[in-house]
Amino acid sequence: MAEEKEAVVLRVQPGAWAAVEGHEKTRARLSRLLSEKRVPHALLFSGPQGVGKKQVALAVAAAFLCLDPKEGLACGVCDSCRALAAGTHPDFFAVLPETSGKTARSVKIEQIREMRGAVARAPKFSTRRAVLLNDAETMNDAAANALLKTLEEPPGDTLFLLVTGARQALLPTIVSRCTIIPFAPLDDAAMARVLAAHDVPEDLRRSLIALSDGSAGRALRLFAEDALSLREDAMATLEKLPQMTPETIFSVGARLGALERERLLEWFRYLRMLLRDVLAIMEGSAALMNGDFSERLFAFAGTLTADRAFATEREAAEAARRLATSNASLRLVVEGFLLRAGK
Repeated sequence: MAEEKEAVVLRVQPGAWAAVEGHEKTRARLSRLLSEKRVPHALLFSGPQGVGKKQVALAVAAAFLCLDPKEGLACGVCDSCRALAAGTHPDFFAVLPETSGKTARSVKIEQIREMRGAVARAPKFSTRRAVLLNDAETMNDAAANALLKTLEEPPGDTLFLLVTGARQALLPTIVSRCTIIPFAPLDDAAMARVLAAHDVPEDLRRSLIALSDGSAGRALRLFAEDALSLREDAMATLEKLPQMTPETIFSVGARLGALERERLLEWFRYLRMLLRDVLAIMEGSAALMNGDFSERLFAFAGTLTADRAFATEREAAEAARRLATSNASLRLVVEGFLLRAGK
C-alpha cells in the first residue's frame, strides 16, 4: 500500500511549480537554468525533510520534459505534461525506497540497474529523459556504486534529480558529481499557507508550526496523527504532577496505559520536550520549542527546582527507554514514572 501512495504523489499536476511554497531564490535559479537550457546533468536537492524538495524536483522534471516550456516552466497542457499528470510518462523514471520483509526501506541495486536499462534506451516522447531518486541516502552500498558509474558516464540529455534529507550519508563521489540545490526550513508564513491549503483549522496552525521546525511535511503528519492532543495531555499532566495523589496516579496510569505503545511513546516525547523548555526557562533562555505554551511553562517552572525538573526529565527518558526496548506493562511504566517524578 505504501508504494501505491508514493506513486500517486509522483503524478505531476499542471501548476506544480506554482504550488510550491517558499524557496523563492532557489526556484528562480532553477527557472533560469531551465529557460537558458543550462541544467546540469545531475541535481542534488538537499535539506530538511518535509520542506518541498521532492515537489520542486518534480516541477523541474516536468519543465525539463515539457514539449513547449514557457520561461523555464512546464506548459501543463502538452502530451508530456499530461502524461506526467497521469503518471504514465515513458521518459520519466522514479526510483523510490522499497521495503522487503522486516528490513528498512532502501534503494537496492536491482532498482538502479532497471533505471540504467531504461535510460539507455531511446526516449519515446522527445530527446530527453528525467530520473527522480527520492530519499537517495537510503541507497545501499551496491546501489550507490552502480549509480556512481551512471553519473560518471551519463546517457545523453538525461537529467538526474536526487532528493535527500541526509546529504552526509551519500558517497562523497556521488555528491561531487551533482550540482547541490540547498533547501532551508520554511518560514512561518510559508508554513501557514501550506497548512491552510490542506484545510488545517486556523486555531491549530500556530501550534503545529511551533512543533515542526519549518517542515510542512512534519506539521501535516502531526495534524493527521492528532499530536496536539497528546502534547496538551502531557502539559496538563505536568501541571497536575505536584498535587497528584496515589489514586490520581493510578487513574492516569489506567488512562494512558490504554494507549497503543507507539502513541504512548509519542506522549513521552512531548513530555520531554516540555520539560526541556522548563529547563531552558530556568537557564534564562527565551527560545522554547513549545512557544505557544510559554505562559503555562513559565508558571510550571516556578513550582519546582532545577534539580527536580532535571530529575523528572531523566525519569521520563527512562520510561520511554523501557517502552521502546521491552514488553513492560504500559500502565506500570506510566505509574512508576508518575510516582517517582511526583516525589
